[in-house]
Amino acid sequence: MNLSGWYDDEAVCVTYVRGLSPAEAFARMEATVDPEAEAGHDEGAIAAFPVAGGVVLVEPNGFAGILDDVMGKLSKGTVAAAVFFNVNLDQDFVYAEDGVIITQFEPDQPGDRSGGDPDRLLEQMRVLGMEAEGDLVKAAELAEMATGLTLPRDDAEPALTGVLSGYM
Repeated sequence: MNLSGWYDDEAVCVTYVRGLSPAEAFARMEATVDPEAEAGHDEGAIAAFPVAGGVVLVEPNGFAGILDDVMGKLSKGTVAAAVFFNVNLDQDFVYAEDGVIITQFEPDQPGDRSGGDPDRLLEQMRVLGMEAEGDLVKAAELAEMATGLTLPRDDAEPALTGVLSGYM
């Protein structure tokens, strides 16, 4: 899986979670570990990549990371951010702290934000030049800024692969 080009795929959800291991993230999402799960071929497939300071979860053709209940579980006691898009041009950015959705918006319409504190990331958005106009690449950069995590190297192998049966 080429993570540096994740935004070139047809559909993906990438979730950054500070302070959790791949196993902890899978447990919070109730993912079933399946070493045979293949991204792009198995419905509900998810891969967990350990990174300095946390974990990055990649769901090819998935969306669980942007769901309120999943983001609430993943961010409990920490912070998490997710970036999602699909072939229908649906897009979403979600940032949560300690189980609460703080900021949520569509990356191509960053001026229309919602959440408990929709302007919490406004300064970072200004730094990225996305206060009024954004895109998926900038949304991914915002997720990295907000969580302090970065995508793993292109040649990184996931620590865990599995299936999210409840979110297909």
